[in-house]
Amino acid sequence: MKKLMALFATGLMIVLLSTSCFTPQSGTSQTPQPTTPQPVAKALYPEAVATGVEYFKKQAAVQLSLTEKLLDALKGGDLAQAKEAYINARPPYEEIEVYALSFEQEDTDIDARPYAIDGGETSPEFRSFHRVEALLFRDGDTKAAIPYTEGLVKTVKSLIQKLDEPANFNAALNFQGMLNLATEVPAKKISSEEETWSDQSLLIFKHNWIGIQSQFEPYKSKLSAELVAEVENAYQQCLNTVKPFFNSGKIAAKPYSTLSVEQRGAIVTASYRYRDALSEARKALKIPEPA
Repeated sequence: MKKLMALFATGLMIVLLSTSCFTPQSGTSQTPQPTTPQPVAKALYPEAVATGVEYFKKQAAVQLSLTEKLLDALKGGDLAQAKEAYINARPPYEEIEVYALSFEQEDTDIDARPYAIDGGETSPEFRSFHRVEALLFRDGDTKAAIPYTEGLVKTVKSLIQKLDEPANFNAALNFQGMLNLATEVPAKKISSEEETWSDQSLLIFKHNWIGIQSQFEPYKSKLSAELVAEVENAYQQCLNTVKPFFNSGKIAAKPYSTLSVEQRGAIVTASYRYRDALSEARKALKIPEPA
């Protein structure tokens, strides 16, 4: 009997051991094991982004004031004063435009040219500064420009609200905007499509570059001195190509149509050099393209 009990005990142990070593096959339910939470990626260079946006907030406030002055000039009916007020009102947004990807509707309503709108100039959706530009510099019609400028005042107020929302901005969008605008000047705006009727494309180029540089400035401390020098030298070269066409104390530039082929070519070369230097800076900062 003892021998039989011993054999029985041995057999039971074998069964228990076999059961404990059994591994369920695929499809067999198991109690899920807890996983270690993956850390959320931190936003890149948040202080630099915030500093850049603060500059644009100030420019947006200036833009609102200048647009309201333009509206007053239009209501006064003096065409020469309205044209001057239009030119004075153009620079701020041409700097803020760097971040156009963060407020696409406002960008369209403030700065779209006819080709960007279905139906072109005949569409009611074409209501930007360029609508006002055509009405003033081509048609000489201050009265017709009033409702569009009233709309611009409302849109600039909406822009100010968008600039006050931190979630709209990050380093990837920031640098992509810099590169996009630095490319747009020599690739598209050089054709003079920017200010067809006012002939103020040089004013636009200048303030596009100023806006780009304002957003680069907060990143300088994160880069090598050599790379910073390359970007700054390229930027200064851009400004030097248009400097002869501005008079001290005046916002307006000389007519873009007076520039020679060689002078336009110098703008193209300088702006691409600036774009390439900014691209190298983005690589050094390890900032990805926007998702």
